[in-house]
Amino acid sequence: MSKKEKLRVRVKCKRVVPDSTGGGPSTTFIDEHLCLQSRNVKACTSRYLASTILQKLDSDPRIPVTTLQEDLQMDLELSISRMKVFRAKSIAKEQLYGDYERQYNLLRDYCLELQTNKPGTTVKLEVCNEANLDAETRIFKRIYIFLRALKLGFTSRKRELLGLDGCFLKGPHPGQILIVVGLDSNNGICPLAYTVVEAETTRSWTWFLECLDGDLDVDASCNFTFVYDRQKL
Repeated sequence: MSKKEKLRVRVKCKRVVPDSTGGGPSTTFIDEHLCLQSRNVKACTSRYLASTILQKLDSDPRIPVTTLQEDLQMDLELSISRMKVFRAKSIAKEQLYGDYERQYNLLRDYCLELQTNKPGTTVKLEVCNEANLDAETRIFKRIYIFLRALKLGFTSRKRELLGLDGCFLKGPHPGQILIVVGLDSNNGICPLAYTVVEAETTRSWTWFLECLDGDLDVDASCNFTFVYDRQKL
């Protein structure tokens, strides 16, 4: 919504004044009034606010709720609670990026698509059983992906230098992403394989490196040099 487009509020002002003719009181419209305009509009719902902040949230996903609240109150000239803006931001994020749980439900289909359309790609998915053994779903644990194009590019360069690092995942389902990178022909960083794990532990790093060993044939006699930053390998 542009700044020119406003929510229109109809205000009716009336005042009962005595009739000078003696016929009793009459209602007269007062053009100039001092009554306060209501700044609470029922039509201003969280879903409506979400539609107004989609573009702003897309350009700056980290914009604070308080900033959105101040901008909306200034643009719409309404009183909007922080909780309503928080709900509007959640709705807008879901419309832009999708629902987290729905994306995790599509993870197995994503793995099958990679293996079908990218032959030679390595995909390994680990899940845990639900507490209810009759449940049809499983709990996500880890995933490892090494695309075929990156694998061929690395083996053709024969540069046995690998960098390892990890970072946190933010959102309602936290975890960590571990990645291994190499060097391309211009000495630039080239991503190779990556994995999403439950936490950065010795067990998760060991699983990641074992998967990497199966793709790059890393054995005791190889000349690979590993570079890492304070990781407990």
